[in-house]
Amino acid sequence: MKRNICFHFQISQPCRLKTYRFFDIGLHHDYFDEYQNHYLANRLAERCYLPANKMFLDLINNNDNIYLSYSISGTSIRLFQEHCPEIIESFKALIATGKVELTGSTYTHSIAALHDKKTFVEQVKLQEKILKETFGVTPTTFCNTELIYSDEIGEWLNELGYKTILTEGAKHILGWKSPGYLYCNPFQTDLKLLLRNYTLCDDITLRFSDKGWEHYPLTSEKYISFLKSLPADAPFVNLYFDYETIGEYNTKESGIFDFFRCMFTTISNSGDFRFITPNQAEDIEKECELSVSTMHAPWPISSAGDEKDTSEWTGNELQQEAFEQLFKLEPLYSDSKNETAKQNWLDMQAADHFAFMSTKWLSKSSVRRNFDVYPSPYQAFINYMNVLNDIKIELEKNTKKAAPAGKSK
Repeated sequence: MKRNICFHFQISQPCRLKTYRFFDIGLHHDYFDEYQNHYLANRLAERCYLPANKMFLDLINNNDNIYLSYSISGTSIRLFQEHCPEIIESFKALIATGKVELTGSTYTHSIAALHDKKTFVEQVKLQEKILKETFGVTPTTFCNTELIYSDEIGEWLNELGYKTILTEGAKHILGWKSPGYLYCNPFQTDLKLLLRNYTLCDDITLRFSDKGWEHYPLTSEKYISFLKSLPADAPFVNLYFDYETIGEYNTKESGIFDFFRCMFTTISNSGDFRFITPNQAEDIEKECELSVSTMHAPWPISSAGDEKDTSEWTGNELQQEAFEQLFKLEPLYSDSKNETAKQNWLDMQAADHFAFMSTKWLSKSSVRRNFDVYPSPYQAFINYMNVLNDIKIELEKNTKKAAPAGKSK
């Protein structure tokens, strides 16, 4: 039996906050740094998105059996539309091949799943709307922010009609089991789970350019040998990356484009593997009569750090305070008629804002600091809370339940 290899790329650029001072509160409401947004969108377009999309389009056109999937946050789509629309066109060309799946995700790369069902579902539906409007796509597979997942989150997504979830092959959940098997939610067994092999992913994202790594330089031949060394009876190899792995975290000069081009071509010509998109997993289950095990995740897991938990965003007092104050504004958000302030509140849910407040960062364990503009987590917290306070003022000004003129609220 051929093993099925699933390559998924996640794009989740947030709107960048300006660095604010206290005296700005109540005076200006353009919280997001359009200069940085323009700069980063175009830098990543030049280094990663456009050349990588061209590479994969060429590979698909020259090989009949190459398939890919992507998740692109609504925030990223908005930034591309405003600052670099050719990225959108390049993705449309990929989707038009019929060999690229777009998965569902949260609209602003939000950590709302850690708060409650209502807020999370709104994020999911907003994302479905922008995918339909931009690409004409209705997703059936879901890739949550940083692969955050729990049994309960799975049940929410099952209610929304999703068939397959991409999440982390967290060791503390799997134990001795391999991420290469097909799993399901314990309460909604029709909901399939495809688990990321994070060791193989980190070999590329974190170690490809590391000259101190024992396998440096990583060639496509070496990497395919890693794939072949996996348990022979495990039918899936699930590899999920930030798209910026190609060209940004590992620059063109590192050989990353040649590596992917050679690897995809070799796998395509191999009799050992076949490329799939996540929505094909259910067909493969039936075709090969695969057994499906339940995976019980009582607490949220994620792709972050060694712990594979959610401490990257809510692990310290700064983050917990910011998280609590953010979602305290949900009733104001629901009542407000200020569409700009409402969009700003949604954007403040982005995982990166909370990651910048983390005190557990180590350069060897993450590449996210590439885009950080704060000198310390404390500066990130102060800036975030200043902006959040101003958004609160704006939401309060124009609510649906505002008191009539002349009467106190």
